[in-house]
Amino acid sequence: MRGLLSISSIIFIWLLVCIFLLFGVLAIFSKISSTKSLNVLLVSTSKNIFNSPEELALAPREVLAAVRAEDARPVLVERFLRENDSPMKGMGEVFIQASEKYSLDWRLLPAIAFQESSVGKKTPFGSYNAFGWGVIDGTGKGTNFQSWENAIFTVAKGLRKNYLNKGLTTPKEINPFYAGDKNWNVKVKLAMEEISQ
Repeated sequence: MRGLLSISSIIFIWLLVCIFLLFGVLAIFSKISSTKSLNVLLVSTSKNIFNSPEELALAPREVLAAVRAEDARPVLVERFLRENDSPMKGMGEVFIQASEKYSLDWRLLPAIAFQESSVGKKTPFGSYNAFGWGVIDGTGKGTNFQSWENAIFTVAKGLRKNYLNKGLTTPKEINPFYAGDKNWNVKVKLAMEEISQ
């Protein structure tokens, strides 16, 4: 009987110690988690914080999956530019700004640039005309762009004014008026799909 009492006493004391330790750990954790210093520590050690879309474009796809869709657009465009070794790298955000300003599908401009010039790798000498803009009519318009940004915004404005405002809203509808290649629209659409993957 005396042996049973001492074993039950030991178990009782052990349970009390465990309960006190559990409450102590919870109390300490709640104090730590409410302090700003922990938040600062977590932020400064996080690998998911990026300074720019260009930097985020180099991140693994798992990180991209965690980014909200509207925030992911410049990252997806930038990744597309990098994967195609484009001289337009760094313009992901500019493509999105231009597409928003002129209410275009955010993938249309980079897809056209991909089809027309391999996203800027094959442009008329000394130009920033990655879009084949003005080439079909033989006037040479568009070869005088001063920068990639100037070209992106000018072509976005032209697409809005000369195509979308006239009801030509899809690559298939734009094709006969933009490019001589009858399969241009298929290639642009495929590039658009690649951008959004």
